[in-house]
Amino acid sequence: MNPKIIDAQENSIHSLLHIIPLQNSLEEHLLLKAAQFAIQLQTTLLKNSISYAQSVSGSLILKTTLKNTLETLTQYTEADEGSIFLIDEDGLIMESILARGPVTRDLKDTVISKVIDDGLAGWALRHRQIGIIHDAMTDDRWIQLPNQPYKARSAIALPLIYGINAIGIITLTHSQANHFDETIAMMMQYSMESITAIIVNAQLHAEYRPLDF
Repeated sequence: MNPKIIDAQENSIHSLLHIIPLQNSLEEHLLLKAAQFAIQLQTTLLKNSISYAQSVSGSLILKTTLKNTLETLTQYTEADEGSIFLIDEDGLIMESILARGPVTRDLKDTVISKVIDDGLAGWALRHRQIGIIHDAMTDDRWIQLPNQPYKARSAIALPLIYGINAIGIITLTHSQANHFDETIAMMMQYSMESITAIIVNAQLHAEYRPLDF
């Protein structure tokens, strides 16, 4: 056999042997990094949840939990804006916080209906998986709403699944494209069940302890 061919094959094998461990090392590093962030995120949310259960009365605990969950996720992902919707078994909105802030009831209903029907939030709910938009300019799952008070070039949507039921959706946005990377997506994936459990617990607390005397 031609020695040059043998050398070329050996060099190719050696290259592969160097590349594969490096790829595995990078993947393991990403997984470890995401897991560490997820633990920190869940610990923060759980501590706050316990604090609210002891200090916030009645139905306010649900609103407080939703607000804190959104603020904490925004902080950990360095997102610009965020929104959260809770839905009932019929898909009707029970509670919501919009990224655009307080609006009239009619406008809120219009915005939510649009993103649930045609946008990333609806896509994530239907597929029951995290949805990422790297560039909103080229992804038809992103809905540019009239008079939107913030700029969104990238987004991530986290469906809240409890048992077999979808109970809500959290959407985070950033003004720059490609902001939400694989590490953020894995951190959110690892934390999805804990986030959902904390919100469900707040719902039950609000339902069964509507007023404290």
